Amino acid sequence: MSNGRYKSIEHRVVVDGNKTRISMPIFVNPAPDAVIGTLPEVLENGEEPHYKQVVFSDYFNYFFSKAHDGKKTIEFAKI
Repeated sequence: MSNGRYKSIEHRVVVDGNKTRISMPIFVNPAPDAVIGTLPEVLENGEEPHYKQVVFSDYFNYFFSKAHDGKKTIEFAKI
């Protein structure tokens, strides 16, 4: 969405064997038929997109068809 302008980090947790830890993941996804890609506002100054627009369900299916290996699934949308 930011065309690579903002970098996300891998989520990692440090486990402390002396304390109880509770995790509550919350997943928010667009509609399966939503088209996702670089936001138009990011491209207003003539910047070229680095990622193609894709249907969310196509990306979602691709994401879960691969073994998790960091952020490599973003390559699915790379131009």
